[in-house]
Amino acid sequence: MSPLLHAFSGSVLSSALWHDGVLHLPKPLVEAHRDYLIENGWMGKYDPTGSAGTIGGASAEEACDHVVNRFLNSAARMQYVCSDPKDEQADVRDSVLDQLAEGRIHVIDIAAGNGAGTISMLSLICELRRMGSIPKLPLNVGITAVDFSPAALNHFAALLHRLSPWLASAGIVVELNLCHCDLTVLGDFSETLDGFFTHARERDVRRFLCVISAISGAKKEGVEPMIDSLKHAAAGLSHSKRSSTWLWVEPHVGKSWFTTLADAIQLTLKKIKHRFSPKGDSFSLTTDVPMLKDPATRSFHWSDPHNGKSALSRVIVLAFKNR
Repeated sequence: MSPLLHAFSGSVLSSALWHDGVLHLPKPLVEAHRDYLIENGWMGKYDPTGSAGTIGGASAEEACDHVVNRFLNSAARMQYVCSDPKDEQADVRDSVLDQLAEGRIHVIDIAAGNGAGTISMLSLICELRRMGSIPKLPLNVGITAVDFSPAALNHFAALLHRLSPWLASAGIVVELNLCHCDLTVLGDFSETLDGFFTHARERDVRRFLCVISAISGAKKEGVEPMIDSLKHAAAGLSHSKRSSTWLWVEPHVGKSWFTTLADAIQLTLKKIKHRFSPKGDSFSLTTDVPMLKDPATRSFHWSDPHNGKSALSRVIVLAFKNR
């Protein structure tokens, strides 16, 4: 970890972000989301409980429901992981803070949707800088947002645009590249990934961060057609000869297929030989190295700023660092 961050601990988070065991989202992020809903006449549709379990979709209607009702919940999960207020997985928090400390970094957000995960991560960094918890150093972030829904990507761009001046005030400059791409078509994603690395080389970027947030809602049958693309991304990062981190944040899954898939991704990143294939309701994975332990589910409460209620959320995180 960078010596610039060695003193940071989740337990010393400002009460603006963590108070009495409840997580609070940064005020500018909340306001950006609220203003976006009001501007589009969607605030009356806000009902996160009624939309629990929705996973977004290709249509404008599905993307709208997701950005209205699930954006804040996804943002809260990512903030909880990256701030780690209970110091439960400090290695994950430290890896993210280290990668986003200064300089240039390229982020590929796979199945990005409305960008809640990546936007929340950057908002947390901005708030920590504003509070003096971490140094305020020049940071240039290039984001390649990959999704099959143009409507969802447009929500991503609109919300990030609202927050860009605030991020810039803390030394964070963001460049967003929207990529309409079907992850079930390997050739389509391969072209996108090639463009991601080309863009990075042109700017002499030496750090990569792959973010995946809440794709397990598509269930095994929905995720399975994406696996070739996910493994292709892992192989590309593994061969990039650059520092790279893979951050995968999900709500509670509770299915063996997820852990097995995560093992396969980690082995691909580490260039370890393995055999991976579908098997009934899960997957089969054989290799000569020990597998991951089942990822632990962490529970936390967060304050929903739109209805003033405390909500319970659960999260699983898988983070792998290449070098």
